Amino acid sequence: MCGIFGFFSRSRAISKDALLSSLGALQHRGPDSGGVALFRGDASDWYPPQSLPEGEWHAVFAHRRLSIIDLSEAGSQPMSSGDCPGCIRRSGTVWIVYNGEIYNFREIRDELAAAGHVFHSRTDSEVIVHGYAEWGSDVVHRLRGMFAFGLLDRKRNRLVLARDRLGVKPLKYFFDGETLIFSSELKGLMNLVPRNIDYDGLNRFLTLKYIPSPRTIVAGIRKLLPGELAEYDLATGRMESRIYWKPEFSPKHDLSFDAAKERFRELLAQAVSMRTISDVPIGVYLSGGMDSSAIVAFLRKAGVGDINTFTIKFDRPGYDESAYAKTVASRFGTRHHEFQVPELTFDALREIISSLDEPFGDPSYIPTWFLSRFTSPHVKVVLSGDGGDEILGGYKRYFIYSRSRARAVLPAFEVPLIRRLAPEINKKSLSGRLQRISEELSLGYWGAYLLRFNGLSDSFKRSVMTDEAYRLMQPLSMEKLVSGFDESRGIRNTIERLVWIDLHTYLPDYILTKTDLGLMAHSVEGRNPLVDYRLVEFANRLRPEYKFRNGGKYILKGILEEYLPKEVIHRKKMGFSPPIKYWFRANLKMLQRIFSEEDFVSGDIFDLGSIHKVIDRFQSPEVNVSEQLWLMMVLELWRRAYRV
Repeated sequence: MCGIFGFFSRSRAISKDALLSSLGALQHRGPDSGGVALFRGDASDWYPPQSLPEGEWHAVFAHRRLSIIDLSEAGSQPMSSGDCPGCIRRSGTVWIVYNGEIYNFREIRDELAAAGHVFHSRTDSEVIVHGYAEWGSDVVHRLRGMFAFGLLDRKRNRLVLARDRLGVKPLKYFFDGETLIFSSELKGLMNLVPRNIDYDGLNRFLTLKYIPSPRTIVAGIRKLLPGELAEYDLATGRMESRIYWKPEFSPKHDLSFDAAKERFRELLAQAVSMRTISDVPIGVYLSGGMDSSAIVAFLRKAGVGDINTFTIKFDRPGYDESAYAKTVASRFGTRHHEFQVPELTFDALREIISSLDEPFGDPSYIPTWFLSRFTSPHVKVVLSGDGGDEILGGYKRYFIYSRSRARAVLPAFEVPLIRRLAPEINKKSLSGRLQRISEELSLGYWGAYLLRFNGLSDSFKRSVMTDEAYRLMQPLSMEKLVSGFDESRGIRNTIERLVWIDLHTYLPDYILTKTDLGLMAHSVEGRNPLVDYRLVEFANRLRPEYKFRNGGKYILKGILEEYLPKEVIHRKKMGFSPPIKYWFRANLKMLQRIFSEEDFVSGDIFDLGSIHKVIDRFQSPEVNVSEQLWLMMVLELWRRAYRV
């Protein structure tokens, strides 16, 4: 896993100091080594960062490396096609900076070698370079794994950016018609672009607790979409993009349940086995839930002997799943590690939020960050169960919304009388519930589904935001949130339409983003067998009753009955949220310190006096606004860290 960066401009140049600053901001993604390729005309020069000469450049690739496969110097990046023997990394017509893992790279390598390509390393990155030389940008169709890369075709004077199908790996970019800058994280771009808030991105964050692609919190910076490929012509300045993969739900497989179960088992076993490819130790994040337990079971079935498993403990009942994890670890004889989440101090909170790429409002990032920190001394690669709920209907909300079919035919409308009620911050009160219902109805059935994350309601925003900031935010719409939403109209099953939405929004920009950031903050690579695109494609085309019967994940439950105890398979889903309500109430001084007049930088967005009233109300047992306070706290501390 790595951090990548590129700068290409027809009108600007990047200095040594600015380049090293951007590369240094990605250090956590690749602490093992780094490299910089400088391009001038037909010439190219490769330097380790510490040897970079003084100067300014219009075309640059830069890379930070976390060594996982081929730990030798031959695996260093930026990497070239090596058009002459022995010139790998130093010259060539095709160059790459790449972040990810291609799990079928050995098969592709064999095919390319048979076609005459000569390889100088054992890396998957070199396979992409030669694959592009053979098939052009269509190489992405052959890649099975997670990836984000920038590829420079010097013969065609073209830059290619690509992101994997499900959006496991991130890629952010700035483009103004003259200059294209890209990076694995916003941190690599912040010193090169104006630091202005994107108010549409801000509204998405405050409403949904995350920012769906392609927007970000910073004006002018975009996320490359999952399954998107962009090509930039360096001569003309034109940039074009296309979606090379979309989740398809039809035609359905004509398989009996037993045949479908056996094929799903084969694909899952294959997905797990492929993700054991590594030259460094690997482990598993084990919650004791069905998905992570399935990964441990299939690792053991594949003959993997020494399995490290990691789980985290909370000291409050109702939040701690460690007993279930211990049961599974004992059953499969893993080397099990338990970690207690420590007290949330102000210094820890600042460090956690500073690790975020952009504001992220799910408090489960806290235990994710701590677990990754605890894991880092033990392994450099971990497998997780992310994605199982999204592809197999494992969330309770799917069934709640699918039963509300009558609302699907209701037109979107607003209730002016309710909108004129005084701002209400207690969502459980009659006024609060009426306002929430009014807001959901104004967005229609599918728009209301996107509000399930329960960020700040419109009423809450009006109560704590400045009038100017509130006016700058445009109302959210399905068209803005989900590009190509009309494509889901052909899906007849209501739950599958909800899954379609989550595959485009919640999974890549919420679940996978949280895991990537938490792990990479501590230089640990995450792998997600349940979002293997071959497995996802098969699951999407299963008959709905194979997936959604008896509360979801029906086919996986049937498979796991052979491996796991029933109390693991059929236990109530708990999630991964920490007890922030209790943490905050036990440490009101921390809240008051964060929202103090001396240090507050978000006065252009929030009215500080109104926030103090919310904190006062929060001291009443019947009012729980801990997650709303968390959202505002994240934004405030993130802006302090990055001066946005």
